[in-house]
Amino acid sequence: MVDTQEVAASSAPAGSPADRQEQAKPKSTRHISWDAIRVLGIVAVLAFHVTFLAPLTLPGLELPPGPLQMDFPFGASILIVISGYFAAMTIGKSTPLRWWFRRLARLLPAFWVAVVFIFGITLLFAPEGLPRPSYGDLVGNLGLVHTLLADVQYIDLSHWTVPVQVAGFTAIGLLAWKAKVRGTAASVVLWLVLLVPLAARYLFMGPGQAPPQWLSMALDGTGLNRAHLLVAGVAIFRWSKGRMSFTQLYLMLGVVLIAHDKHPPGGDSVLAFAVTLVLICVAAYQPVWELPVLQKLARPIQWLAGISYGVYLMHYVVGTVVARRLADLGVPWWGWMPAFAATAVFLGWVLTRCVEQPVFKLLTRRLDTKPVVPATRPRTEARQEKKA
Repeated sequence: MVDTQEVAASSAPAGSPADRQEQAKPKSTRHISWDAIRVLGIVAVLAFHVTFLAPLTLPGLELPPGPLQMDFPFGASILIVISGYFAAMTIGKSTPLRWWFRRLARLLPAFWVAVVFIFGITLLFAPEGLPRPSYGDLVGNLGLVHTLLADVQYIDLSHWTVPVQVAGFTAIGLLAWKAKVRGTAASVVLWLVLLVPLAARYLFMGPGQAPPQWLSMALDGTGLNRAHLLVAGVAIFRWSKGRMSFTQLYLMLGVVLIAHDKHPPGGDSVLAFAVTLVLICVAAYQPVWELPVLQKLARPIQWLAGISYGVYLMHYVVGTVVARRLADLGVPWWGWMPAFAATAVFLGWVLTRCVEQPVFKLLTRRLDTKPVVPATRPRTEARQEKKA
């Protein structure tokens, strides 16, 4: 989940030293279209968790269900697609190692702080009946192995996305660094990442089959079963830049939807996911949306989009603990549901302003003082600069 402000700064092309100095204060290129889709994603995440997942499935924290239930998860998947899109946009603007470090500097510090905070809240304030994670679970979550090892309990169930993104960004960085995958080769890689996990699911992990443990770890534990989400974002970016035909994009997104249905959670989320994929394609093709309702709500949409990663990290367990405490006091659903959302937004804002943004600036300060050397710079240009 890449911050749009950082993307806007890194998407400006590198030129002469004077141009690069001017880029120290880049002109904002944010579009309300991307912010609106990001907000749609985080609102869908909150709605699914507060109306369905937390009330019915979180042990020890079951809440009295409200009149409406959203039982089709698609918000987190859309946020990962957006991450894939902006990863493809920014990978060629600097060296792969620098790009990879910036991605992790944005993701991991906030994630680590969120894990420790939620661990403490769970031990101190969660109602009786909620399984208490151990310190071993804490270490496992901090080490990003909670999706890989079955005996490591999730500190927060929604944190499955972070290992997926870290693994995906690492793979993209390695392909750009060592293999220098571009053009037709990039399309081949995208197809392989789509089809190989899907074939493994169909051949060895179908209904009634008992797959070997190593295959379950390789597919579900490493995040390969979610790789189609990043592939979708990369494919949409390549199409928007004329590097992929519409026919190939159409076919690839069709396979993405099949993968989304066959890999967990699948089910009823596919239709909503497909509709939002269309919105992302529209934003990639025409990012300027001059809709009156979006213009009126531009500031709150941009604000919520800017803290969406923090909201995502902090919302589920802590919001449910607050909601359960209120429900135990007799507060009806129309009281504890807004409290769930308010808790998520407040803690997400604090995490973004106090951890994510300042730590990212601190970690990347030295990187930003070095000249930008795009990974895709032509060799003739490099030789000319060297002679000069």
